[in-house]
Amino acid sequence: MIYLFIFIMLFAIVFMLGIVYYSNKIIFPKVHTHEKIRNYELENQTYDPLYLDQFRKERITLKSKSGCNLQGIIYHNNPDKFVILSHGITGNYDSMKKYADIYLKRGYSVLMYDHRNHGYNKSSYTTLGYLEKYDVQVAFDYIFEHYRSHTIGIHGESMGASTAMQFAALEPRLSFCIEDCGYDNAYELMKIRAAEDHHPLLRLLTKPTDIYLGLFYKFKLSFIDYKVFLKDISCPMMFIHGEADDYVPYPMVHELYNTFQGKKVLFTVPEAVHAKSIHMDKRKYEEQVHNFLDQIQK
Repeated sequence: MIYLFIFIMLFAIVFMLGIVYYSNKIIFPKVHTHEKIRNYELENQTYDPLYLDQFRKERITLKSKSGCNLQGIIYHNNPDKFVILSHGITGNYDSMKKYADIYLKRGYSVLMYDHRNHGYNKSSYTTLGYLEKYDVQVAFDYIFEHYRSHTIGIHGESMGASTAMQFAALEPRLSFCIEDCGYDNAYELMKIRAAEDHHPLLRLLTKPTDIYLGLFYKFKLSFIDYKVFLKDISCPMMFIHGEADDYVPYPMVHELYNTFQGKKVLFTVPEAVHAKSIHMDKRKYEEQVHNFLDQIQK
């Protein structure tokens, strides 16, 4: 009997350690510094820094409702048109500069900031867009209150794309939403990532980890479900995905696109892996985004 008790206790300890390990991988990912991202983008010539330098740059700090200091920048252009750029997991606003010129050429001002637990924002923890969407609301309200902009859109990449869609479901004043390689369901994605990034057995802990996150971190993976948020989006949507993406599996974009009932455009890029659609052919990427903006502004 004593051996059975010891076995049960050891199993319980290993089980709980597995849950804590799994949850920490989700909410405290290893993030990149601004310097690392900036050097990578410049080495790969994803944008022209001299072009961005033509525009007045303002550093801003926004205060989220949960107390996070969201540090970011604005490239000022036409104050009547703004776009918010929302970066992916482990990234920061420097990873979104490659998208900025697409909008600056169209006369937009551009706001980008570091999500909670990323870049210069060391406080809080990552929730894959669930709490981050309320931080986007702070950025949106800042633009609306300071500039009274008639057009405010959002463009997100990966986790930033999922954040953008979840925010779009909250904000009826949003003019458009462009999501690039976003996921349709965080629970299902984490099951895939647990098996492929760590160990196949870890995916068995997804359900108890989800419960643990709900109890201690105010969100659950299962809350982030396209069937919930897509139905509440009223603005036009553009869905972008690389056809060789196996990190956020390519079929997810078709689930998103086919489910959304509003005005929409789908753009997929052959051979593009995760978050690399713009790298394959930036000119075509820019052309597709501009075509979308032309369609919705008619």
